[in-house]
Amino acid sequence: MQAKVNTLCLAKRKPKWLTLRFIELTSTKSVFYSPAHNLKGSSALIVIYKNGLTSKTMQYIASQSTYPATVFLNQNEITKRHCKIRWFNQASEIKRCGHGTLAAANFLIDHLGYCPEVFTSMSNERFTIRVKKQRAQLLLKSIEPKKSELAEGELQSVFSVAIKAAYSTGDKNGYTVVLFNKEFDEEFDKELEKNSDEKQDLKNLHIDFKALSKAHKNAVIALNIQNRNEKTAIAQFRYFAPQFGVNEDSATGSAVSVIAPLLFRLHGLNKAMLVQQSNSGALLNYEFNNAKVVIY
Repeated sequence: MQAKVNTLCLAKRKPKWLTLRFIELTSTKSVFYSPAHNLKGSSALIVIYKNGLTSKTMQYIASQSTYPATVFLNQNEITKRHCKIRWFNQASEIKRCGHGTLAAANFLIDHLGYCPEVFTSMSNERFTIRVKKQRAQLLLKSIEPKKSELAEGELQSVFSVAIKAAYSTGDKNGYTVVLFNKEFDEEFDKELEKNSDEKQDLKNLHIDFKALSKAHKNAVIALNIQNRNEKTAIAQFRYFAPQFGVNEDSATGSAVSVIAPLLFRLHGLNKAMLVQQSNSGALLNYEFNNAKVVIY
């Protein structure tokens, strides 16, 4: 979805950290929103800084922000082909942040008419940007999750609905996808086609966040397939990460790198419309091909 901009540094009353000599510019961007579907998406605070800004100060700035992610870009790198990127929430540094990266890319396109081709994280993961019609698209390598009975057992008591199956990635990337009850029941799917109102809705899913943070190390993605038609495929998901300081994220682009290969493996889908059923709601579109995911 298109991003919208709101420049903060013009406010009459600036927070103390905005007066720091290392801050060049701040702005906000929203991504993954859809007025037509009443989905607000998510936003990020973009901070362009000069050399000398420490990690400790970055974390302090993020802790004072009300946005789900604060993105830091070095002024000396934003006009180059490759640019380092860092993301923080109020409590800690974020390892991967798809929505923050897209927000930063779209801001730079609007502000400079250009953005780097590749953003590189602290763990040296590459977040490649494609520009189409002056809007950024995010290209990520897919992460293949494997079926995990261990994760399924650890998470059974966390959710209000029985888990049908769980799929986990390695500890390095830290995702577990959980599917519920009727996910693989073909007879049930036929009944759903007759009466779509009976389809399961993840909004009704209840989570014990305290138990989740103790029981499991990975961030958890709850996934529900609504329509498996190749041309009009729709899936719902929610994203929980109390272990990393976020009970539930409002819009999670990085999760698509795990969801896309799983939907392809289970249902042969190489593209779908993803509706994130957080309180704000988000709409994410993607295409999956050759172990790569394009998110927009």
